[in-house]
Amino acid sequence: MGAIFIYLLKANLLIVIFYLAYYFLVQKETFFNSNRWFLLSGLCTSVLIPLFFIKKIVIIETPKLVATNLSSISNTSNPAIDNSINWSAIWLAVYVLISIVLILKIASELFSFFRLIKNKKITVSKPFAMVDVDENINPFSFFKYIVFNSTKYSNSELENILNHEKVHSKEKHSLDVLIAKIYCTIFWFNPFVWLYKKAIIQNLEYIADQKAIQNIEDKKAYQMTLLKVVTDHNCLSITNSFYQSLIKKRIVMLNKNQSKQKNVWKYALVIPALVAFVIFFQVKVIAQEKADNKLSKSENLEINEVIIDKNSTDQNIKMDCERIKKTSDVDLVVSKIKRNKNNEITGIRIAFNDNKGSSSSHEVEGNEPITPFKFSQRRGANGKDEIRFYDDTDTSKYIEKSLVINDDFNSEMAPPTPPIPPRSPMPNMEKMPKPPTPPNFPTPPNVKAPKDPNDKKAWQKFEEKMQKFEESWNTKEIKDYDIAMKAYEKEMENYEPDMTAFEKEMEIFESKMEKFHEEMESYQEKINENSKK
Repeated sequence: MGAIFIYLLKANLLIVIFYLAYYFLVQKETFFNSNRWFLLSGLCTSVLIPLFFIKKIVIIETPKLVATNLSSISNTSNPAIDNSINWSAIWLAVYVLISIVLILKIASELFSFFRLIKNKKITVSKPFAMVDVDENINPFSFFKYIVFNSTKYSNSELENILNHEKVHSKEKHSLDVLIAKIYCTIFWFNPFVWLYKKAIIQNLEYIADQKAIQNIEDKKAYQMTLLKVVTDHNCLSITNSFYQSLIKKRIVMLNKNQSKQKNVWKYALVIPALVAFVIFFQVKVIAQEKADNKLSKSENLEINEVIIDKNSTDQNIKMDCERIKKTSDVDLVVSKIKRNKNNEITGIRIAFNDNKGSSSSHEVEGNEPITPFKFSQRRGANGKDEIRFYDDTDTSKYIEKSLVINDDFNSEMAPPTPPIPPRSPMPNMEKMPKPPTPPNFPTPPNVKAPKDPNDKKAWQKFEEKMQKFEESWNTKEIKDYDIAMKAYEKEMENYEPDMTAFEKEMEIFESKMEKFHEEMESYQEKINENSKK
């Protein structure tokens, strides 16, 4: 349970890092295709990095035994049954239940889509499948299918719509949407994952708009088509719909100048954050005891031992603990003894502590009878003692997790220190230019295109209202806003920090990282050589 919680925590932290990097660094750039792969790589990275660790091996000295006063032996009788509520299991059940509900919702949307196109006339125009429906629904695409109602739009408007949806279909944008929704079912408790999904969908619309406009002569007519479709709101959430709620942003992006290629350096700023994440969270420290070559097996004399197996009685265990105390002044404590119906031990904890920094424990818990293990105190020819727990009664198989990590660290075998990544220059937020306040954009007329293409009067009335709406955009307030936006973009270009020094520091950092990897390989070889001695 704890491992699952830690994994989810790390994965969600990486999602937050990538979203903030996108939002503050590249969201306003026109590198829409690069943004698409940046967002998708962020999702993949967030679930993969927490699965891999860098091992850091620390060599420790054999713990020294120091006499101490005997503490009272803990009660070794069978503990009372814990009737407390298992909150971990409850939270896990709630998490799984909500995830299942969200998955069923996606399945329901898929079912609704296939029910919509069932028994409809499908015109195949490879690689697309055109589905003309009678339902009052917004145009959308789902993989190769492009669904629309031709009676709602004129020929030119329908051409604009199909050019947009063909980009979605050809570039498999539906796959991006499905991946984002699946992540929302897994990490539904993280508000940033929902913002992440919204950013992916919004960027896909930018891509489709940018590429569709290349095949359209009248850019203004395309924007009018966007505004016309905004009057209807019927679409499936798993599809790429021609309508999106952020219609104003799409229009602004259509009229925005292309970003300069030199701004691609912003993507690299996420690398130091990932390196810091790995250093702080993905380095696993493994303790290995330093081999003592001065003593041979014949010189290593065992002076005390306690062997515990499934049939050990509470009385015998207590007597062994008292014997260890009398002969060596070692405080040996046995607790958490659990037995099955046959009075066999299934769970036990044994620990020693000299109250001066040397302590260790070994614990077994399960439903099956325990395998025998041994507590051993050995004294070498140099008079030093070592205490270990051994797996079974074989003294060549000591239990690593019971080793004591103390302050006697062998500095000669210290691992190399990783280099610190440089800090990227941050702009002065106080002097950051403020964007102009957007005006009140005209509200689209509450009208729908006539269903009958031969109704000339209805079409004339509809076009007059749309023409009036188009003219309402030619106000001084909107023109002043466009001028102010261009001035703001120039101010932002001058405001961007000089990255020349940072790029040089990053090159130095990369060379140091290569040297660090070489030192780590050499360090690992030394560890392997020492373990063979």
